[in-house]
Amino acid sequence: MEPSGIGKRIRFYRLQRGLTQMELADRVGVSYQQIQKYENEKSQVTLRRLIVLAQALDTPLTAILPGPTGARLSERTERPAPMRPRDERTLLELFSRIKSPQLKRTVLLLVRSIVDHQGKE
Repeated sequence: MEPSGIGKRIRFYRLQRGLTQMELADRVGVSYQQIQKYENEKSQVTLRRLIVLAQALDTPLTAILPGPTGARLSERTERPAPMRPRDERTLLELFSRIKSPQLKRTVLLLVRSIVDHQGKE
């Protein structure tokens, strides 16, 4: 059964990979106490840190993000609706409105992570 909550999913994939909190912390560049806080959901995980965690766990970002209640990851990603050209233009237009270079980079990393995961399926 797929765990709910980002922290529980981080713990699930860490244990599945046979990593200690210290080993994961070293891969991510944080203290093991911070990993504990993430797993116990005492501290929120930023999107940028979540991307790094997913890479350190060799797990797709989409596997860590919670989805619709009761839906498994495979059910959520099996048949995405095709994107229409109008949607693509809207996405580009909205992306161009983002003022923060850091936020733009984070969005780009998220999209790249999704594309990389898609290639592994």
